[in-house]
Amino acid sequence: MATPSIHGNLLQVTVASCNNLKDTEWISRQDPYVCVEYGSDRSRTRTCTDGGKNPNFQEKFVYTLVEGLRELNVSVWNSNTLHHDTFVGSGKVQLLKALSQGFDDSTWPLQSKTGRFVFMSWFLLSTMQVCNKSYS
Repeated sequence: MATPSIHGNLLQVTVASCNNLKDTEWISRQDPYVCVEYGSDRSRTRTCTDGGKNPNFQEKFVYTLVEGLRELNVSVWNSNTLHHDTFVGSGKVQLLKALSQGFDDSTWPLQSKTGRFVFMSWFLLSTMQVCNKSYS
């Protein structure tokens, strides 16, 4: 049996929260935000001002699925006003469960620059079929 095509269907991604982030601030609480990439599409959450090590985002993004692209690239940054933003960590979110079952509410480990797994991020993934109707 052939696998149904995902091309053109929609993927809804909710960036819920992060837990136990590496703290990149020395004096104040960090202001994290999350960047999500799917192919050439990029999205960014709002900055969670004083979100610290356990920021809560609850932001949704929708991507049009492309055949062959089965993962999201995610990175977490600390927003800085006086100098460049600081990289906190990154990782890949696999879409297999969301594509096969229509929903995935897993937590995903993210890594620091040195490759250590230092925190978890919680994403809700759901797929939606697009109905293409032609009107005469």
